[in-house]
Amino acid sequence: MAEIVAAALTSHAPLMTGKPEISRPEQRERLYAGFHELQRRMAATRPDVIVMFVNDHLQNFPYSNLPAFCVGLADAYDAPSPGSSRFMRIPPRKIAGARELSMALLEQGLASGFDFAFSYEIDTWDELAVPLHFLTPEGDVPIAPIYTNCAAPPLPTPARCHQMGAFVGDFIRSRPTRERVALVATGGISHWVGTPQTGRINPEWDQRFLDHIARADVEPLLRLTWAEIERDGGNGGQEIRNWIALLGAVPGWKGEALAYEPVMEWITGCATVWVHP
Repeated sequence: MAEIVAAALTSHAPLMTGKPEISRPEQRERLYAGFHELQRRMAATRPDVIVMFVNDHLQNFPYSNLPAFCVGLADAYDAPSPGSSRFMRIPPRKIAGARELSMALLEQGLASGFDFAFSYEIDTWDELAVPLHFLTPEGDVPIAPIYTNCAAPPLPTPARCHQMGAFVGDFIRSRPTRERVALVATGGISHWVGTPQTGRINPEWDQRFLDHIARADVEPLLRLTWAEIERDGGNGGQEIRNWIALLGAVPGWKGEALAYEPVMEWITGCATVWVHP
């Protein structure tokens, strides 16, 4: 049977790699150290595939077509593409897609009443490139991305995202293969982008969120409304749905925050979290 061998939560702010020099060195080094420790721990689990809970930034799904959840079925993903490589200062590369696993997830969802959208073409951005730059520097582990609408309301509720993650976790554990599966969720934590409050970070809200994850106390997170997240975590804070989905896949697992830094220059409350039984 397939096994979930690792789980990690990370931010994906593009300025972490795109403009590292504008941050305070001590903050940058602490956050980078957290990523390096995540990479060390994940590599030690020897995953065969990484299932990623991520979000689009309106580059794939415009206002005319915004699925709540979408499974990527591409053969390979740019992480980053040649066009975005210069901005993120990451060499362009392609990461293989776990096509068979993704198709099996889509088909099992349709058979079980969980209707994922799907796409054979995904235009990626920081949601894949930045975390994978740190976590899989060789780019040799195939990925299966699951996109959640965190951009334009109405958004799936945190509770529904948790249910989606639980479905994915059950699906993985039911697979007859002997795959070793790592889970990664990217996005957040608090940040405001493209609003009059752009640049604001709410460290108190971030720390409360991380504390709930540390204690595996997810119920209060599932009750959060769009308006509450928007008020306290910003429009970028809506990306916590990705993290909540991953927690649904590994019920009872607790999060160890390896680093948290409210980096004003990167306009994001940035964190790296190892999730474990």
